[in-house]
Amino acid sequence: MNNFIHNASKFDIVTGRHADAGENSMLIQIVDFFDSFPTPKYNFKEVLQFKFDDVLDGPTACTDLQAQEIANALQRAKEQHMNVIVHCFAGLCRSGAVAEVGIMLGFNPPDCIRIPNSAVKNKMLKALGMKIDESTSVFAQEFYNREFD
Repeated sequence: MNNFIHNASKFDIVTGRHADAGENSMLIQIVDFFDSFPTPKYNFKEVLQFKFDDVLDGPTACTDLQAQEIANALQRAKEQHMNVIVHCFAGLCRSGAVAEVGIMLGFNPPDCIRIPNSAVKNKMLKALGMKIDESTSVFAQEFYNREFD
């Protein structure tokens, strides 16, 4: 059975309104560059914290090193059969990018909306040595594989 990855908002983490990750779980926290990390309602086996804004470039954007660290964490979580909760402020863009890469690594997808930050996603794919095209886009796979009436 595959473990899951779930993107959530900062509010969801504080209130516990996210999937039950269980004991063998990882929390990836992404907050704005000048923000503080929220205290999660539930305990996680491992917690990783990153500060970068939901922008495509600039001094507060996700760095290559941060993307590599997040990618490595996802690979480790997959190897250790961990469930992963990843949050950013709204739970859509930065966390959505991490969730999409997690899905590509074999995690079960979340049943929630994602609007992935393309810079974060592309940096993570590059860190993993993955080619970036429509075959590595979950959205593109859903779009190109759908049947039209």
